[in-house]
Amino acid sequence: MARRQRTEGQAKSDLIKLCCFVTLILAAILIFINNLLPLIKVEVSGGFLNVLVLIKDIALLLGIVFGAFAFARARGKTWVIVFWVAVAFYVLSAILGLF
Repeated sequence: MARRQRTEGQAKSDLIKLCCFVTLILAAILIFINNLLPLIKVEVSGGFLNVLVLIKDIALLLGIVFGAFAFARARGKTWVIVFWVAVAFYVLSAILGLF
């Protein structure tokens, strides 16, 4: 039997699914750490936690960017410009830790 070829759309869909899964797992861990541990007087901070937050933010961006771009592209040039400004702001704020 011939092997079926994966299309570019399927590969993109798999990437989106992976990013959404990583975001879900990291968000669950980070919410647990940020909300439950202070209740039992445990202080958690450090570089490793910051790296996890950054990975979560980037995975979230990749998980939503394809759908948002398809929406913006269908609406016109102004929406695409707004999309790219929002993506740039999101990346800068994730990397610099502004929000």
